[in-house]
Parts: sequence; structure tokens; C-alpha cells
Amino acid sequence: MNLRTKATWELRQIVKALSLPISSFLNTDEDVERLEQAQIVLYERRRKNTQLIKMEVKWLELYILLYALE
Repeated sequence: MNLRTKATWELRQIVKALSLPISSFLNTDEDVERLEQAQIVLYERRRKNTQLIKMEVKWLELYILLYALE
């Protein structure tokens, strides 16, 4: 199953469902693998979004600095 094509809300629901204490002992090896993959994809998306925000802030700071010099 390719989890990278799933929406973020779907991945969150997968993680939530597979992480429940009552289902943890019922999970198969495939479920455990799917949980780990979903967590990795969510982590990568959060990291990517954070990097984009930091880049936008740097551009804004540069723009403000250049505008102040004029």
C-alpha cells in the first residue's frame, strides 16, 4: 500500500486506529508495518512544511531589510 498518496487526515486516522491499546495486540505484522510507514510519512510532511515556512520567513526578512535600505 502506497501511503505517500494518501491525504494527511487519512494518515492521521490510520495512526490513531492502529495505535489504540485495544487493537495493538490484535495488529498483524502488516498492520505494524503500515503504522510505522504512516508515522514516517507524517514526520516527513511535517519536516517539509517546517522547512518551507522557515524559507518564507528568511525571504520576508530579506525583503524587509532591502526595503529598509531604500
